[in-house]
Amino acid sequence: MKRIQSRYIAPLLLALIFCSCQSFNQNIEITASGNSFTQQVDSLVISKMNHYNIPGLAIGLVAGDTILYTKGFGVKCISDSHPVTEETIFHTASVSKLFTAQAILLLVEKGELSLDDKLLTIVPELKYKDKNVEKITIESLLNHTSGLPDVHNYHWEYNNQSEKSLEDYVLDLNLKLKWEPATKYHYSNLGYNILGYVIERITNTSFDTYLKENILNKSGMTNSDFRYFKIADSLKVSPHSRYRITGKVYERQTYPYTREQAPGSTLNSSATDLSKWMISFLQLLESNDAENVYAKMIEPGFDPYPYIGHGFQLSTIDSKAAIGHYGGDKGFRSYLLMIPEEKIGLVLLANCDYEEDFRQEILHPIARLMFANF
Repeated sequence: MKRIQSRYIAPLLLALIFCSCQSFNQNIEITASGNSFTQQVDSLVISKMNHYNIPGLAIGLVAGDTILYTKGFGVKCISDSHPVTEETIFHTASVSKLFTAQAILLLVEKGELSLDDKLLTIVPELKYKDKNVEKITIESLLNHTSGLPDVHNYHWEYNNQSEKSLEDYVLDLNLKLKWEPATKYHYSNLGYNILGYVIERITNTSFDTYLKENILNKSGMTNSDFRYFKIADSLKVSPHSRYRITGKVYERQTYPYTREQAPGSTLNSSATDLSKWMISFLQLLESNDAENVYAKMIEPGFDPYPYIGHGFQLSTIDSKAAIGHYGGDKGFRSYLLMIPEEKIGLVLLANCDYEEDFRQEILHPIARLMFANF
């Protein structure tokens, strides 16, 4: 009897998986709209969304001081089919690091911090079991050469909202490095979370509040916030994943938010707000001030690995220097990209976490269209 049951248990479980999740197949029709550039962008985005079965996606494009294009596609959630718009708010994941880095450079500009400052000078009560921690500088945290490990469990289910969440998290650490600082590149969300606490210590203000008041609001990002619980319900989207066995898309029950992970991961923003920020940041880079500290963000930060700046990931598109950052957490994917010499910027936000190559498959061809048209 047990042998007979075991023969049918796997098919039964498979059938239950098929029946327990809602079927979703993206099929957006391409309709003519506006000029040829807009039509080409629409067509490219919709084609990729249909191909990869992406529930919802938003795009923002800027040139100089102008927002050329912002648009939402698809749905916020597969269970209710409310449409995504250019104002819809997505979890941006590691795109958040650009804003944390900008806040650090703002403090450098104000003379309240130096990139050469030792971490333990600012947070002397940090616990550690590795003497090399004493060599960690602010710069090594920015360019991922601190030797710190990455975060392995974000504990999104904690959903901490206390203003002390980041402080408690950092001061409870007992740091041990993987390598001596400034000897190897190793991507570390932990390093950026610690940078967030550095901001708190220097400003005597919570990380989220300082970023909201000094970076987001001043860039016109009025609907954006690192605190998910501050986002208007009408603007929120749901995270989505896909079952490996069946390929069916499902809505995740846990939104990726807990306050101690804010500096590395929890900026929630829209295509419109991020387009405003790209314009403001490109203008910062244009400053002729010899002491323009923000230019440091896009300079290679570590010679053995020239693809990382002090915040930005560095690359090229058609031999043009490109700066930006990818983002990915459970249920979301994002990509922000700027080409300073062309004064253009592009951002993509999506509420799914599978087939992530669609990000560059959409934005890189659009960048080439912008080279030709603007």
